[in-house]
Formats: sequence, structure tokens, C-alpha cells
Amino acid sequence: MKIRPDDQWRWYFDPEHSRVMLDLANGMVFRSCFPAKILTDYAITMKEMSFSVDDAALYYAFEEHSRRINMAPALRAELALNGVIAFRFIKPQMPKSWYFSSFSLAQKPEHGEIVQVRLQDCGTEVPFMVAESGDNASLCLLAQQKLALNDRVMNFCDPIKVMNDRLIPYIEPTQISIYDRAI
Repeated sequence: MKIRPDDQWRWYFDPEHSRVMLDLANGMVFRSCFPAKILTDYAITMKEMSFSVDDAALYYAFEEHSRRINMAPALRAELALNGVIAFRFIKPQMPKSWYFSSFSLAQKPEHGEIVQVRLQDCGTEVPFMVAESGDNASLCLLAQQKLALNDRVMNFCDPIKVMNDRLIPYIEPTQISIYDRAI
């Protein structure tokens, strides 16, 4: 099922779950994955608020970029909605770039862009979505199910701020058919 933002959607903070929620106005409610401790005071104290035109534009940008990754439509929608929430409601964070290798090119990525980082300890490349792009560092959401770092485990959509010199363009894995092989 593909979701489409409309003017009936409403943001609110649910103190019982300590999460920002999005009422999709059709009997469905989306619960963000971000705990209250990383949300702005505004997010925690807000009353019900409309999903704005800017929110919808961000959602569509995030959803469009996420199509580069092979994932189920429901996960793509979850990543895009959490991207909007991260952009709007997460407190500023300090970069935690020491997990990732640096590269000489440091370009400012676009909001929603799919990037990869290379793990410092093993060289594995991991996809992230840029939720908020900064001049020197960007807030990114994990775009795979899990990532084991040396001192913690990240789950799908978990945020981390990364210096832009650690971000590299996402390269889609190539699918080689048995018919493409040289004989």
C-alpha cells in the first residue's frame, strides 16, 4: 500500500509512547522511532498540528530518493516519514564520525539523498539516508535493518550525525544475470 500525504494528516506527541505520532486520518497512526530524549522541546510540547505542504514536499523527496535502495514499499514509507520527523523534530547532535573512514571529497549532500559510509574497522559500506544536510556534517538515518558498531547496535532509521567527508555517493549493487557472464 502506498501512502499519499493529504491535508487531513496531523502531528502530535504521544506521552504514553514518548514519540511523535502522525495521524494519517484513515484509521492509521504512524509512530516515529525516535525517543523523547533526542527530540526538541517543541516536539514534546506541541499540540496537534497539520502536516504542512513543506512536510509533504520533504516526504516525497525522501521517498523518491529511497527508491534507489531495494526495499519494501512499507519500509520506504517508514524511512521517508522518519526522515521528515528527524528533519523537523530532532535536537541538534554532535557528529559521531569516528566509526567511518574519511574521503578527500566532502560535498554537501541533498536532503533525502542516499549515501554510504565505509566502516573504519572492516571496510564494509553501509547505506544511509540524509535527513538533514549541513555544510560540514549531515544527520543521517540508517537505511538497512541493523548495523553493529564497536560500542552499539543501530537499527533501521536510527539517526547519526556524520561529517560530510565520510559520506560517499550510494552505488547500487549490480545484479549479474547468468546470461551476462562471458563464456
